[in-house]
Amino acid sequence: MSDRDPQASKGRAMLENLKRIRQPVTWAVLAVICASQLLGVTRLVLLVVQQHEPVFDAFQGIGQSIMSLSLVIALVGLVCACLFVPPAAGNAVRLAKLSAWAIAIGTALQLVSLIMGLAATANAFGVIMEILGGLLDIVLKAVAAGVLWVLVRGVRSGRLDMAPAVVEVTAPEPAEAPRTPPVWQPEQASGTAWRSARDAASGARPDIGAVPADAAEELPTAKPESRWRPRNDPDR
Repeated sequence: MSDRDPQASKGRAMLENLKRIRQPVTWAVLAVICASQLLGVTRLVLLVVQQHEPVFDAFQGIGQSIMSLSLVIALVGLVCACLFVPPAAGNAVRLAKLSAWAIAIGTALQLVSLIMGLAATANAFGVIMEILGGLLDIVLKAVAAGVLWVLVRGVRSGRLDMAPAVVEVTAPEPAEAPRTPPVWQPEQASGTAWRSARDAASGARPDIGAVPADAAEELPTAKPESRWRPRNDPDR
């Protein structure tokens, strides 16, 4: 048990750290994907304008480098973690929408590059291989973009439930205070009491501070006074 407890606490600490950095990592992966698209478009313009390369050859050269499939898969996983792993990230829905737009734009650019680059392929076998390889990559990226759009629409329409933004912590129930017995008992407080039987028989008002009957039995009773008196003898 002593060896497992530190390992469990270390695992929980690592999980909390991963939850804390998942949103910055998602933004970073999204920024890398957008930057790769901008670099691809910039490279296409430079190849056509400065180096005077044929347009079809330029599209063929940038077709595979516009957006990486591994980064797309990682981005989808990170977005799902931000949405459905409690507590949900603050801008999870916005991040999912931007990621869907970025992947959709990159997929469209890659599809255009594939179609334009087919004209630069000389033989038919090369065209077939380029179509098969390029289409598989494009289909996977299109599926990733579609998954993100479905998640965004599902969360906004209420058909999909996001994780709560704050983890609910149930407070422990307060312990019941020990019940102390009452100082007075009802049977002792009810009724009236007189100081003596003579007062009760005479109809006198009961004394408020009189001792109850049960307590009076426990008190020591005084011995009655003897009524015998010595008689004066006149003959003595």
